[in-house]
Amino acid sequence: MAVHAAYTILILPLHNRREALTFYLWLRRMKELEQERDALLDGVQLVDRARDWYRDRLQESEQQRDWSCTLDQTPPPPLLGSALLVQIQEVNRFLSDLISSSEKGNRRQSPYSTKHPDATGTLKYQNQLLTRELSMQNERIWKLQRENEALYRELEERHIHRATFI
Repeated sequence: MAVHAAYTILILPLHNRREALTFYLWLRRMKELEQERDALLDGVQLVDRARDWYRDRLQESEQQRDWSCTLDQTPPPPLLGSALLVQIQEVNRFLSDLISSSEKGNRRQSPYSTKHPDATGTLKYQNQLLTRELSMQNERIWKLQRENEALYRELEERHIHRATFI
């Protein structure tokens, strides 16, 4: 979010170095506050867009849950991809960390910071996410196999039924 504004240059006579340093530090702090404000406003816009996106995905998920599977209907749209699911969980964790750190009153560094990377913790978390995802995929495969077997049995029954009438 770029803001184009006209600036005025103000030259102030400062009597000593201490006064000049104090003024410089005050100006720098004001600039930092403006940058923080701009970043927060950008964040609010992103969070609003993310909220809408989450609500849309939630609605789709609820529709898929309510969808009853019959042979005459077309199959439902595919579920979220595994990479997308991992990213969503990562974003949720990051937002949770951000909110909890600001509620405590201190501003911890991001877990993705390059100054003090917590590679082990990040890898453990990603491993947990991937393990959960693998479990979900295995369960889905198991269900599809059962469904495939049921359809195969039904096909065999229809084939046998047709063969007896010929």
